[in-house]
Amino acid sequence: MVKWHLTGYRRWISSPTGSVLLLVLLALVGDYSSRGVFAASPLPDQSDVLYHAASVSSIAATRDVDSTYFLPNTTVPTHYSISLRTDIHNDVRTFSAITRIYLTVLAPTDLIVMHVQELNIASVALYRIASTGGNEIWIDSPTYMIDIVREHVTFRTAGMLPLGNYALEVAYTGSMRNYQSGYLVSRYRNEANEWRSVGTTHFQATLARRVFPCYDEPALKATFDLKITHHRAYTAIANMPLAGTEIDPNNREYLVSRFERTPLMSTYLLAFAVTDFKTLRNGQHEIVVRSNAQDDAMYALTVGSTILERLGSYLELSYYDYMPKMTSIAVPDRGTGAMENWGLVTYGEPSLLYNPAVNTYRNRKRVTTVIAHEYAHQWFGDLVSPRSWDFIWLSEGFATLYEYLATRLAEPGDEYWELFSVEVVQRAFLQDANEQIRPINWQAATQAEVSSLFDIIAYQKAGSVLNMFRNVLGESEWRQGLTQYLTDRGYDAATEENLALHLQRAVEGKDILPPTANVRDLLASWTDAPGFPVLNVYRLYRDGMMILSQERFLEQSVLPTGHVWHIPFNYAYESSATFYDLTTAGWLSSRAAKLETPVPDDEWVVFNKQQTGYYRVNYDRRNWDLLAQALMANRNAIHRANRAQLIDDAFNLARADLLDMAVVLRLMRYLRAERDYAPWYAADKVLTYLYDKVRATEHEHAFLVYVDELIEEVYSTLSVDTVGQGESTLYKYLRQLITGWACRIGYKDCLERSRAALRKEFLPGQGESSVAVHPDVRAVVYCYGLQQDSAEEFQLIFQRLMASRNQAERTDLIDALGCARNADSITSLLATIVFSAAPDTTFVYLSEERNRVFQAIYSGGRAPTLALMNVLSDPVSVQQLLAIVGEGTITNAVMNIAQRTNGAEEMARLEMMLTAMNGILPPGTLNNARDTAAARPQWFTTAEGLIVGEFLEQYNLP
Repeated sequence: MVKWHLTGYRRWISSPTGSVLLLVLLALVGDYSSRGVFAASPLPDQSDVLYHAASVSSIAATRDVDSTYFLPNTTVPTHYSISLRTDIHNDVRTFSAITRIYLTVLAPTDLIVMHVQELNIASVALYRIASTGGNEIWIDSPTYMIDIVREHVTFRTAGMLPLGNYALEVAYTGSMRNYQSGYLVSRYRNEANEWRSVGTTHFQATLARRVFPCYDEPALKATFDLKITHHRAYTAIANMPLAGTEIDPNNREYLVSRFERTPLMSTYLLAFAVTDFKTLRNGQHEIVVRSNAQDDAMYALTVGSTILERLGSYLELSYYDYMPKMTSIAVPDRGTGAMENWGLVTYGEPSLLYNPAVNTYRNRKRVTTVIAHEYAHQWFGDLVSPRSWDFIWLSEGFATLYEYLATRLAEPGDEYWELFSVEVVQRAFLQDANEQIRPINWQAATQAEVSSLFDIIAYQKAGSVLNMFRNVLGESEWRQGLTQYLTDRGYDAATEENLALHLQRAVEGKDILPPTANVRDLLASWTDAPGFPVLNVYRLYRDGMMILSQERFLEQSVLPTGHVWHIPFNYAYESSATFYDLTTAGWLSSRAAKLETPVPDDEWVVFNKQQTGYYRVNYDRRNWDLLAQALMANRNAIHRANRAQLIDDAFNLARADLLDMAVVLRLMRYLRAERDYAPWYAADKVLTYLYDKVRATEHEHAFLVYVDELIEEVYSTLSVDTVGQGESTLYKYLRQLITGWACRIGYKDCLERSRAALRKEFLPGQGESSVAVHPDVRAVVYCYGLQQDSAEEFQLIFQRLMASRNQAERTDLIDALGCARNADSITSLLATIVFSAAPDTTFVYLSEERNRVFQAIYSGGRAPTLALMNVLSDPVSVQQLLAIVGEGTITNAVMNIAQRTNGAEEMARLEMMLTAMNGILPPGTLNNARDTAAARPQWFTTAEGLIVGEFLEQYNLP
């Protein structure tokens, strides 16, 4: 699963038809609302929530769990037969169903316990199934009791049930929600601009129980038969192919769709959808999509088929040996996540649809990697499921690794594998450096505990650790072990022990691991302990001798710990720059050890080649100086992945007071000659962090001069506003990063080109044709093109937003609008949020887009942020917005404004806003914002702040 940016102030009045607000709005949309382009947008339910990307669970190092949340082991399921009726075509948000659960009694009992959530049970019947066959025998109508906290339903029979096979039939009704929970509703506008409702499912992790009573734990696998009764204008799809369709004998306007029986699988993987969508086919690979987005699905249809085939070849287990078809469905207005249901993968539209005419290279990358992630799950998670949610990393960690690695198998020219270290490993480091972080293996019992496991530890950290072992064991042995693991545990569940067993067998007798080592112990040192180590390399500069030591790395320090990681290491040095040989040179399996090496004392050394190991590396000061000198002399002497590693490690070591920040800033001076993206990605984090600290202070000018020194040469090789033939993916990433900084620090050429390109598209000169800005340069051109007097262009971009049916494009347009410097434009944009909730409105926002508007504004620079603060300083305006977006969105905006406040003038302006919000937001929220802003100047009194200030003094040019 893939979890799922001052010319005056007009006071808003409480009535949405107030003349002042209308004047502000008309400045934005002109007579656009009278064009009759849009149908009315339904007001979202208050239960709508915003789903964020995978975050981190910050919890204590150990904990006990409440085992009463687990089902007793007296009965187990063998098969489910589900018959469900839905009227989603009429936007009816309830359903009725009859589910028959076939089960085996393992110990005499009068209680059958399973899971249920918010189902209204109408009747229950229990049948005995004779071991010799024959008809089922009714034996009881059990009573039942529901524990709403544990979400258990306990059926009590009249007498003790002996060992044997039974069938429990339950009739019930249930409800649909507007978010990722059970059987859910989504809405979209069709070609006739009519709102249509469709139904899809999302059962991970503990939500199958919202649709049918079940044993909702991943190891309790069963087979499934499914029948869905629906209106004949709609079609139903599920994990398995359609077995047949009959007319409903009770209503000829309805059809009954029957599906083939599934293989053994976990309840959370069952899926179905009832829609009026179209199906595109490429052999056994299908894409289901709304009819007015079929062209946008063609890329996924092709690339998805290739990824599925290449993964099967890589693992020597064809997907179609286990499942007869693969269907992917694009669900409207469901965010950007995806869910790996076996044979029926569901996606938010931006994660499956890609149109090169309007979508960017980043959208293409997202679609490709999300498909790869979900298709990797077809083996890791679906064919072999985690024994319990404690081992969810066996599903999500593998999927994270192969969402990048599978693209190298299927589309190597896209270079997405080059992004693994910076997007996965380095991202995991940031979260895993928390003292309260959990280990990879972590127990969970309650629904909240289970949900919290879907975090950066299960995804990015686990994926990084698995990749480390892939390199340690060798690609051939790794693949051999995985194939045997999947074959042995197929249609079943697994633990870390099962994985380690088959990897160990693959390396036996091959001299890959130390004689006394085994995969289980090596792997456990990374999965059973929280955090990760820093490998300290202290060179003695005496015949190549070095002392290696390890400590747990934390974001602000190191932490003494009794735990020892088994750290695989390798290294390259100046006269032996073997960065492509990733063979393990040795293991540090103690707190410290002395190492003999052939490294000459006057040459640099780099440990952890291509950053395949999940650890940071620190060096003595002399080696850091040698590395800085080497990069200045010839950056290509060190592999690009290690150049990124050096910057990222140095910066975070400095943040933890383990290295002088001046070392980082001197090291980065070589970037003026850097042309690869990964090192710039790492540097961008450093520059963004420092700019946030020094903006609007006495050090800002010197910092901008420093940035200018770094980017000037690189910028001269790039084009702000055009895209050339044959540009690589990484070149596009680099261009957006560098041109974004160039415009941000005021490069005249960058700003003028952005402004001119924006005008050529929206306001071409007389007799000139419109020239569309290429999607791959749109982010910079639109954002910085709007930072001058551009009210007309702003209005036209907004109109494009309202007209677009492509969710990814809409997000990009919202981000661009948030950059506008014109205060009236920002005020008008916020006014459209209020008007979007009115009946028969022409301002249509998807469920998450109102929140995105706020994010775009406070991320768009100081001018739009000031305009937002003006609006939030008016109690009437705040109350109107609160009623629509909720307190969470307003609180996030306030805290983000506080986190961006620098200097006395900005602090005074913040205080005015917070004072105006008294009685609207809780006092604790307002005081937190004050404390956050008040603490920011204290950075300049820290050693880090003083060192940065001293370093920047040399850039204070007259």
